[in-house]
Amino acid sequence: MADELLSEKRKDVLWLTLNRPEVHNAMNAAMTDTLTNAIRTACGDGGLRAVVITAAGDRSFCSGADLKESAGGMFLSRDGTNPIADVMRTIETCDKIVIARINGRVLAGGLGLVAACDLAYAADHAEFGLPEVRVGLFPAMVAAKLLAKIPLSRLHDMAYLGQSIGAEEAERIGLINRAVPSAELDGVVEDVLSRLRQNAPGAIAAGKAAMLAMRDMPASERLTFAEGVIAKISSSDEAREGRQAFAEKRLPIWTGGS
Repeated sequence: MADELLSEKRKDVLWLTLNRPEVHNAMNAAMTDTLTNAIRTACGDGGLRAVVITAAGDRSFCSGADLKESAGGMFLSRDGTNPIADVMRTIETCDKIVIARINGRVLAGGLGLVAACDLAYAADHAEFGLPEVRVGLFPAMVAAKLLAKIPLSRLHDMAYLGQSIGAEEAERIGLINRAVPSAELDGVVEDVLSRLRQNAPGAIAAGKAAMLAMRDMPASERLTFAEGVIAKISSSDEAREGRQAFAEKRLPIWTGGS
């Protein structure tokens, strides 16, 4: 794996660390390609329960695209897609829960990574911002994800004015799940992973895919779609084990992934 991204499998969790602290973990082509491939590989690993994305250092989680990448390559489409958008799509469609462990400032496309993750936890010194307009750009791809995630007025402040917000406000408006003191961040992430392990991996994977599909459906179609989803999940081996464990007053035994 390229030096730009460090990979470590800790039991049933894949930890991916953005590793360009000297440039605030800005994403270049090598990092986005490696990150996309690592997450895709994790999706097919039945022994994994989750993926955690974090970053080297404690100053920056990710400052977005590397503006020094030749010929603006991080903003051009390759085969019809943008490399940062590819990472975001891969996170959203992965059958594993992807968690952002945010240990520093998050800017521009880095905010897109956070928005794509299923869960996000930040140290309370972290800041979140969209400064693209200050360098002649606009956070169009990030806005595409934030439109359904945070209040429009706050998105306007961030996108049009380049205004940053702190971790506590990021939690308040729903951008992240929780802001905690730096010393507590690892403990919070480990607690979340422990709670995930108690729950059915197949049901979580099916539910994640269903919520992604329903997000873009007309409201009138969602309930009918959800009826089919729950019918399929309820007939699974996991659901049968869950019901049996409930009846026998014991913890269920989950045997695999999705």
